Amino acid sequence: MRKEIEKRALEVRNFNRFYTNIIGLMDRTILDSPYSLAEARVLLEIDDASQCNASDLTKLLQIDPGYLSRILSKFTKDKLIVKSQSAVDGRAQVLTLSDKGRQAIHKLYAESTIQAAKILEKLTDEEQKELIRHMVIVRNILDKKQDKTYIIRPLKPGEAGYIAYRHCVLYEKEYGLSGTFERYVMDALTKYIDGQPEGEVWVAENNGRIVGSIAIVSTEEGIAQLRWFLIEPEYRGVGLGRQLLATAMEYCKRQKYKQVYLWTIQDLKAARHLYESFGFSVTEQSESDTWKSGIIEERWDMILNN
Repeated sequence: MRKEIEKRALEVRNFNRFYTNIIGLMDRTILDSPYSLAEARVLLEIDDASQCNASDLTKLLQIDPGYLSRILSKFTKDKLIVKSQSAVDGRAQVLTLSDKGRQAIHKLYAESTIQAAKILEKLTDEEQKELIRHMVIVRNILDKKQDKTYIIRPLKPGEAGYIAYRHCVLYEKEYGLSGTFERYVMDALTKYIDGQPEGEVWVAENNGRIVGSIAIVSTEEGIAQLRWFLIEPEYRGVGLGRQLLATAMEYCKRQKYKQVYLWTIQDLKAARHLYESFGFSVTEQSESDTWKSGIIEERWDMILNN
């Protein structure tokens, strides 16, 4: 068995050397840019996350905090990023890309895509599909042992249906809500996609998989509703819910909403504790048979001091 492991380890090392040479061609795009590989990775993660802080980047990139601090100082000086105070933790600073930063990252994306396309152009259509399929297999196998890191980003086209689907599946399985709940969620998401109401939807993504969601939509002047808050079961208890809610509340602060409210059911114990910790409080309670007989619906409100 020992010899077999050593033989397999040698194959991994051989593949690693081969793959490193391929990636070296793509990294040339970064080497020809004003940024080091580490700096480019930081820019990419800030862009992917939409909002994050230095602690998030340290964990995600496994980078020395002092080195990261120097990179962020350089980005601030070059006006690539914007720092703002967190609405949840006054000691923390939220990082976002400036317009100049977005221009820089879009240029990197475009040039990297050209390099990747040059590699794929040498392959037939079937070979390209086979390559991507095996890449996904390798990533999924190795990711089983990785920690549950994630990024939070805005909703992309085509993802609203998945958000509605997961709401229906989880709420039916965990709380016994009827299938009409999916239609309710989908109808509201469709109206949002059509531009009424205004707002923002975010998803949490882990290795290409959506593992959580949250939204803020405007209901009337100065008032917003928190909606579509969902965490996949295996990602609960790792701080994702708090991070999603913090992202939503940061948005409310920037939009200068005076009040935020949400509707939930009394059975969602963990979510209720989280809402309370952010400053929400119950303002209405009523028994309802809309989704399930005898459930208690609750409205929670929070007044914002902008």
